[in-house]
Amino acid sequence: MAELSPIFIVVFLLLGFLIFFLLRRTNRNHKPSALKKDELIKKYEYEMLMLISKYEKDKDLLNQKKIEFLKLASKELHNNIFFEEQEAKAIIRKLASF
Repeated sequence: MAELSPIFIVVFLLLGFLIFFLLRRTNRNHKPSALKKDELIKKYEYEMLMLISKYEKDKDLLNQKKIEFLKLASKELHNNIFFEEQEAKAIIRKLASF
């Protein structure tokens, strides 16, 4: 048994290094928080513009849908860890002005 223990130790160390390098390689593709914030803002702006273009013929329905969207966006932005309260309010004001 004493002869096998060094082999087990070497195999265990090799597996440990392999797992370490695989996990380290997969964690490199994270975006900086500034890019994530910009992407989220652009997504909300795009969704608002799509909403406006969809309901532009019916002003009452458009206002109703805009209010629903603004409420949902406000809730999501206030719960998002990337945005502070002032930033979320500024984005909602910008979306409301569309």
